[in-house]
Amino acid sequence: MKKKALSIIIPVYNVEAYLEQCVKSILDQWTPEVEVILVDDGSTDNSGKLCDKFAAQSKELIVVHQENGGLSAARNTGLRFATGRYITFVDSDDFIGDNSVQKILSWIEGSSADICFMNAWKLFPNGRKELLDVPIPHEMLCKGKLNAVKYLSEMNKYPGSAWGKLFRRTFLIQNNLDFPRDRRISEDLGFMRDCILKAERFDSLPIDFYYYRQGRSNSITNKVTKKSFDGVGKFVIESVEKLTLHKKAIGTLESYVMSFAAYEYSIMIWQYSCLTSEEKKASYLFLKEYKWVLEYGKSQKTLFVRKTSAILGLRITSSAMKIYMQLRK
Repeated sequence: MKKKALSIIIPVYNVEAYLEQCVKSILDQWTPEVEVILVDDGSTDNSGKLCDKFAAQSKELIVVHQENGGLSAARNTGLRFATGRYITFVDSDDFIGDNSVQKILSWIEGSSADICFMNAWKLFPNGRKELLDVPIPHEMLCKGKLNAVKYLSEMNKYPGSAWGKLFRRTFLIQNNLDFPRDRRISEDLGFMRDCILKAERFDSLPIDFYYYRQGRSNSITNKVTKKSFDGVGKFVIESVEKLTLHKKAIGTLESYVMSFAAYEYSIMIWQYSCLTSEEKKASYLFLKEYKWVLEYGKSQKTLFVRKTSAILGLRITSSAMKIYMQLRK
């Protein structure tokens, strides 16, 4: 049997309306070098049955059913079953671009990168789409680890989602890299931070790979709650504990990686405006305690938030960010 080049891991939970488009976008491009792993995380709709239906139609599609454990648990299960040289994650309410798999396979033939970044698009209900972030040029990632991480730290947005990337499987195994098991929201953030910290070789592949569906009514990513605020807060705290000592970055690499914590902290300032009055009490204490993290921000957005909050304070900055986010929609 020919060794698999690519494993595509798809966590599935109550997405029967979107699952077929997701799976079809992959199977329409399938080759024997690719395996697809569907992890049904205890769905209560027809998603699990759909997974079995797809598996009956394609022998290279693996289905795993498990009790509900959350997105991280489903992805970790997929990692245990994966055999490909490289791994990519696709959320089951999203889909991938036409002809992207063959381009990935061609890239894999000549690559030894630990992480590869690809283009992702936000797809809105009216059919409009926009790039999630500026594409990352290959030449900015091939000048050594420190230069690569410096470039990533200065990007407009922290590339903190597990999807839209390729990960060398042995790199993940050798460094014990997987997702947190505490059912937090924003579980990707720490995984990507640790991958960037451990990786030695970075690359980018300029293809339109990922289509990230916006505006799905029951998606947790569309709701700001105290739980989502606290999920990002855990990432900030863990980053501080891992990367700093007495508020000072341990080294140059850690200083660059702290910029990701600064970016996510700036997101928390906006999230604060969406909380109830009762929830804001403890949340404001957190924002005050970790405001210093903004000093590590290197992106233009984070620098703007740092200057604005220094002048106007956290509460007014939060309200202004809420208005901005509403106008942007």
